[in-house]
Amino acid sequence: MLATLSMLTLSSCEDQSKKAEAEVPLVTVEVAKVDHDVIRAAGTGEIKARVQSDLSFKVSGRVIERHVSVGDRVKAGQVLATLDPTEQLADIESAKAGVAAQEATLRKSSSVLNRRKTLIQTGALSQQEVDSAQQEFLSAQKDLDAAKAALETSQEALEQTELKADADGTITARDVEVGQVVQASSTVFTLAHDGARDAVFNVQENALSTGANPISLTVSLLSRPEISVPAKVREISPTLDRSLGTVRVKLSIENPPPEMTLGAAIVADVVMAQQDRISIPWQSMFSKEGKSAVWVVDKDALTTTLKPVQVERYDADRVVLASGLEPGELVVVDGVQFLREQQKVAISKGAAQ
Repeated sequence: MLATLSMLTLSSCEDQSKKAEAEVPLVTVEVAKVDHDVIRAAGTGEIKARVQSDLSFKVSGRVIERHVSVGDRVKAGQVLATLDPTEQLADIESAKAGVAAQEATLRKSSSVLNRRKTLIQTGALSQQEVDSAQQEFLSAQKDLDAAKAALETSQEALEQTELKADADGTITARDVEVGQVVQASSTVFTLAHDGARDAVFNVQENALSTGANPISLTVSLLSRPEISVPAKVREISPTLDRSLGTVRVKLSIENPPPEMTLGAAIVADVVMAQQDRISIPWQSMFSKEGKSAVWVVDKDALTTTLKPVQVERYDADRVVLASGLEPGELVVVDGVQFLREQQKVAISKGAAQ
């Protein structure tokens, strides 16, 4: 009986020991490390010419020829479209006739003035008659100048029936067809000038509220991310697009690669700030009195403590902390649901070191 009692007592102690071991939870931990935290932002936009002009005729008329279309490369001075010049040609002929008539009038008044100057020397005419002839001569000269000016205006109007490119570039918009009657100053073509290019984006207003300048800006093609160039902020629109709640931002691109053509879709990678911070996995987050906290494990005693932390921001797979943890602390990653203060735990062999 004594032997049996001794065996039962030993078995009971072993069961209690196994039960105590079973109650020690197994947790996965991660060593808190300071990483180089980079705050980034990204957005999509398109490549546009820094300078573009709206081309229009200075006279009204009917379009009889259109020489270019959207996407065509043009040179400065190249004729893009032509109006019917019938009216301008008629004005020129009328102006030429006016000049001829005024030239005849000037010749006649000059002859009269010369005769009267000769006769006044003989006393046959009075000075008043000579002065009158002089006034008629001067008036005829002014009329001739006016007629010549009218002829130049008519010739200029004829030249305006041809719309020419004001710079080398690419046609990006067309608003006219052959046979269409256009009014003076109405836009016919939009010309994107060769030279510097801008990356244009529509940015949410709150993204600009801090007023901080980005550390770096890189623009790359949406279809080919490996093609990228540095950029810098050139212009921020002072007005807000009320329908979208966005602000237009232009980034200057110096010497863009040939692949970045007009209208190409691009992505801007913006580095807003850099700072050394500790980040932890999402599953490490816990709550203490409604505030963010994490469980940490004492390396020597293997007991748990719930520490409050301040969150800087939430990324896709990590939580970046502003404060609360020190480098080297063991943070519980898996098994936080059933822990309590100063609880003995066992660390999984697969834990991060």
